[in-house]
Amino acid sequence: MNQTRSKQRSNQEWLRELRAEGTAEQAQAIEDLRLYLLRAVLYFFSTSPGDLRGLARAEIEQVAQDLAQDALLTILKNLDDFRGESKFTTWAYRFAINISLVEARRQRWKNVSLERILEKAELPDFQFYDKDAPDPDRAAQQQEIWNAVREVIQNELTERQRAILTAIVFDDVPVDVVTKQFKMNRNAVYKMVHDARAKMRKQLEERGFEVSDILNLFGGTPAPGLA
Repeated sequence: MNQTRSKQRSNQEWLRELRAEGTAEQAQAIEDLRLYLLRAVLYFFSTSPGDLRGLARAEIEQVAQDLAQDALLTILKNLDDFRGESKFTTWAYRFAINISLVEARRQRWKNVSLERILEKAELPDFQFYDKDAPDPDRAAQQQEIWNAVREVIQNELTERQRAILTAIVFDDVPVDVVTKQFKMNRNAVYKMVHDARAKMRKQLEERGFEVSDILNLFGGTPAPGLA
């Protein structure tokens, strides 16, 4: 990989040069950005190797090359969305890392069988309550809600709803892996997750829990599975 130091650019220079259609200036800016994204992806993989641990170095570098190119194309299509609230390279870096996170999950699960996914479809046993917590009453309420969520998932959802919801929400299995293993299209998977969450909300409300209260209790973030 070319390690030549890239030209330093201001936000305005990045935008101007990347938009300079058909010029040598644009070509150089695109190549500098691609190399920056490639370094970002490789650094991410070097610090978070878990999901790619089974790949050889050459394979990881090829994955990184592909991801950097994907991030580059996405950035070029979305230049108008850059508002200048951060450095352009910081904004671009987020694209590279987000794409890398998705690919890392996909690599982890791509060779996992449906049976293995179902074996792992166990709900985590979150423990919120601690009598020594700064706000033990709040922690106790969070624990009560999570226990109710677990009960609803285990007893009120169909086996397939439970398996798919658990895979996507708790095990972080990419949707494309779920569609392949369950032999369903993306719309069907999204609808099943939506229906499962709607059923969970209804069941929780019937148990006296208001979604607004749940949001407040979890600091604006719904209890796991309700997002």
